Amino acid sequence: MKEAIMLRSLALGASALVIAPFAASAQEAVAPEAAADAAVKTETVAIMDASQVATKEEAKLYAASEFDQADLDQDGNIDKDEFIAYASVRAPVNDPALSVPDEVVESDDAAAETIVEGEGDSTAATTAEEQFAELSNGDEQISESELIDKRVAQFDEADDNKDEELDTEERMKFASLTALKSPGSAL
Repeated sequence: MKEAIMLRSLALGASALVIAPFAASAQEAVAPEAAADAAVKTETVAIMDASQVATKEEAKLYAASEFDQADLDQDGNIDKDEFIAYASVRAPVNDPALSVPDEVVESDDAAAETIVEGEGDSTAATTAEEQFAELSNGDEQISESELIDKRVAQFDEADDNKDEELDTEERMKFASLTALKSPGSAL
């Protein structure tokens, strides 16, 4: 009886030794992929505010984060309804960092003109619907690469001194360029 128990224990131990290396190598093969995915998601989630973007890589991460949040059905594209819903939540309706105080406009007309010029031009999209049309390139959906390309172009536009890094003033310009508009209302 003791011999039978010892043989079973020995057989279990031997099989565990045979299986363990395979389990460990399978776990090691999956671990780097999972860690890389987690790292990308962590970096993407970390850049939720356009005014924090300082490099082109961060602009790409910001766009990827926007895309992940806006693509509600996770089909790899943002349709108009998804974009409008996202814009409704994210639009800086009362964001003081992106508005020009009334006293600045009243105090110095030349300074006010400079500030207003920096906010955008007459061709800029004024509603979320217009922004969607611009971002979707007319095909009624926004792919992740389209959004990333647009944010990189906006980064380049905000980078006044072309040093590939945004200073505080340039960050505010980038935030203004990427600001989502409220659906149906001109800002």
